Amino acid sequence: MGKVQRIWIDERETPPGLGALTRIRSFSEIRDGVLTPLQRIREQYSDAKILYSHSNSAFQKTFFERNPKIGEYDGKDVDLIIRPDEFLPWKSLESVGKNIDLDLENHKDLRKWVRKLKVKTGDFHVVGKSKHVHIHPSAKIYPGVVIDVTSGPVIIDKDAKVTSFSFLEGPLYIGQGTHVDNARITGNTTIGNVCRIGGEVGDSIILDFTNKHHEGFLGHSVVGSWVNLGALSTTSDLKNNYGVVKIREENTDVTTGSIKFGSIIGDFSKIGIGVMLNTGTVIDFGCNVVSSKASGYISPFRWVDGQAYILDLFLRDSRKIMARRNRELSQSESELIRILYETKVRK
Repeated sequence: MGKVQRIWIDERETPPGLGALTRIRSFSEIRDGVLTPLQRIREQYSDAKILYSHSNSAFQKTFFERNPKIGEYDGKDVDLIIRPDEFLPWKSLESVGKNIDLDLENHKDLRKWVRKLKVKTGDFHVVGKSKHVHIHPSAKIYPGVVIDVTSGPVIIDKDAKVTSFSFLEGPLYIGQGTHVDNARITGNTTIGNVCRIGGEVGDSIILDFTNKHHEGFLGHSVVGSWVNLGALSTTSDLKNNYGVVKIREENTDVTTGSIKFGSIIGDFSKIGIGVMLNTGTVIDFGCNVVSSKASGYISPFRWVDGQAYILDLFLRDSRKIMARRNRELSQSESELIRILYETKVRK
């Protein structure tokens, strides 16, 4: 087999199950280990030319702004095609542990600072071999933290902080600038950058700038960016009859093929205090869920009383929230959100 020189990320079709997570980002930008699939492709095929296509020209424009080194697909032959079908949420959750191991092995920058780690006895307790604990020199781990690496590595990235009485089980990645406070995090979990995490989390993917800072259980779930889960909000990830979990997205029913699956929560959604999310709940982009129990599919921009979130108010509130983290919506992202609103709310 020859060298891979041209790679095509083909996102012209989005399979049911990924829609809520890919309103303003590509499936290839969803972190499912230490890295995203796109970053992993770059690591594995550093000399290859990466090309991209999407059916929505506004979406494609936004993607290229974030990834200027990637070219538009030109219709010519390629050596490798990456499509979203293999990155459905339940498939990505199954791959987290494997991906963390793979990224740890292949990511050059990660290997550099891993070598600098000197586990200081008395600062925190390691269950298993300390060589599987990888902590950036700038991260802060408080006394009383227990790190269990018997089932896989634990990686704590730059400027992260883990406070006392937290339990971390590998395989686990904690992103840059993320704070973990009095949390129990079990394996096969990846947490993005600048998150605030507390309570119980397991077998989940949490993307950047998301807060789940209080008690409550999040399990076998994928959560987008700029999401807030209120205190005691809880996901169910197992049906009472142990049946295979099915989800609904828009007008399509999809089987996950697994008896363990929690929720999908799209970007900029807010989950109120004490909300119970039924097994297989899908909350789309920009929702505000405050009823005591949520289930099934909640369409984009649903507000407290079931009415639509007014677009200008949504954009105003989102900018306010992002400014607290010194971030802002780009013009193209704002336009993409407007198009989504026109399509899903005003149709």
